[in-house]
Amino acid sequence: MNKLRYLCVLLIIITASSCTKNFDKLNTNPSQLAVPDMDPVLTQVFKMTADRSENENLVFFWEYTHIIEPTGQRYSAGDDGLWGDFYTIGIGNLRQLRNLYGGNPAFANRVAIVNIWECYLYSYLVATYGPLPYTQAGTAAPYVAYDDENTIYISLLSRLKDAYNAINVNGDKLTTDLIFGGDMTKWKKFANALRLRIALRCQRNVPAESVAAIKDVMANESFLPTSDADDPKLSYGIADGSQSPYWTKYQKVIVTPSTDPVMSDYVFTYFRSYKDPRMQAYFNQSLLGYSITDTLTSTADAFHHIVTYKIPYLGAPKAPLALSTWGIPGNTFYNGSSLTDNFSTLPGVNGKAITSTAGVNLVAADRPFYFMTYADVCFMEAEASALGYGGALTPDKYYYNGINANFAFWGLSTAQATAYEAQPGIQWNTTGHGFNYALGYLNTSIPADNFTKIWVQQWINSFDDGGFDAWCLFRRTQFIQLPVHTNPGTPNLTTVYGILPDRFPYPSTENASNPLGVTDGVKSLGNPDYPSTVLKFAKPYPATNWNTVHAFLDYSEFEKWYGTTIQSLTAAGIAYTETGKY
Repeated sequence: MNKLRYLCVLLIIITASSCTKNFDKLNTNPSQLAVPDMDPVLTQVFKMTADRSENENLVFFWEYTHIIEPTGQRYSAGDDGLWGDFYTIGIGNLRQLRNLYGGNPAFANRVAIVNIWECYLYSYLVATYGPLPYTQAGTAAPYVAYDDENTIYISLLSRLKDAYNAINVNGDKLTTDLIFGGDMTKWKKFANALRLRIALRCQRNVPAESVAAIKDVMANESFLPTSDADDPKLSYGIADGSQSPYWTKYQKVIVTPSTDPVMSDYVFTYFRSYKDPRMQAYFNQSLLGYSITDTLTSTADAFHHIVTYKIPYLGAPKAPLALSTWGIPGNTFYNGSSLTDNFSTLPGVNGKAITSTAGVNLVAADRPFYFMTYADVCFMEAEASALGYGGALTPDKYYYNGINANFAFWGLSTAQATAYEAQPGIQWNTTGHGFNYALGYLNTSIPADNFTKIWVQQWINSFDDGGFDAWCLFRRTQFIQLPVHTNPGTPNLTTVYGILPDRFPYPSTENASNPLGVTDGVKSLGNPDYPSTVLKFAKPYPATNWNTVHAFLDYSEFEKWYGTTIQSLTAAGIAYTETGKY
């Protein structure tokens, strides 16, 4: 990636009044060569996509996933940067490359890559905003019409199949391919994997087209990724200017120690409920540990011993907030509960000294950004097979392959994966009984339903680059009930509770420059336009009156960390203090 600094990237970005207009004016500066070299332009588009994706995770999607808790975030929804970068630097330049090289057989493979990447960008945008400029995107007209979600999804599925078919593995290739190093077989696999992801996502709104696409991909599994060697990823560097945005945010510019990303208290409950060793792979032990009071038995006597000791991991609550601000008549969520001040699940929880911060792999300067992993593909195959849409393996085999792949990705052993998979709730066709969430009103039990199992694992696998896809999974399936956000921020300032935003609002720049187009989009959404408007691919949220839900502290998930006896503490080398017995 350090070479990026020396590439002569022939991009001329002309600021237009709308991010969806004037694409025809890109790369036409008369002082430049008339036809830009395709490779460095694609290089810039690839890097922009990874950079913007990491920034969206930092600002929005880590908060949405309930795995990583970026300190101080609230349920804000959208800024102008995503729309601007994806349309102008991404789609605008890809369209120009296709216009310049589309009829040249010497560039057939590279044009197919252009189409695959444009489909990737659009799949991200349409699941973020809903209706978009698509058919007319890039025109210079004062009014750019919006296409609805269904039109865009149907087109993306068709275009990805065409791109897959257009690639000749022995044909032309990118000389500076930052994604697959010029391996055209891997590009074919990515086209199919992306088509499978999109088709599973839009089953609700375009069922015929999505099912046909899923069956087609599953009938040709040899051209799906078969290991992490097939992962589409972009590697960063250690030289100044080439580092990942994660590193830039959390290592280069640390404002206060508490700004490190930490484990959420919700995923912590899942980790604890099922003895998941990925907690140790994803997150560091807390620097100080957190002292808990526990009641243990002893193999030496018949007493119950009250002891205090430190646990090594702890998740952070989503929204610390002083209870004194919540004088809401009729609200049972707080009133009469045993919650501590500052809305913590445990007293004194604050900062990275107590909570568990993300591991070194996340914030390494040269860590690649993964657009998809082999484990992602396994879980998609598991769902497709469980739906009866094909596949050489049974659904449970794909499911276990996904868990095994995720464990291996994070350096965990086969034995650890096998032990994890044998537990009720994780094992196929079994029910698992999990702990209550620390605020009591949610439970992490996993039902016998195998689709829920697939989605739980897909969610946990989304650490750390898959924040966007986890957001899509939550909205598409509603497979678990997430903790309500009690300080949601915009656009929910009129309520004390916030559910996961269903979409981003259209950018202010687009509202100003293409108001008639935005009106089209809002009308297609069904009015009114606000971020909780449910997109067509999404399953409606279950209705919950949070004023009648009672929160209470449940410390069960923190207790018996090392076992049920005093001797288990000693065997683990854990110091403890006995404060009483009975």
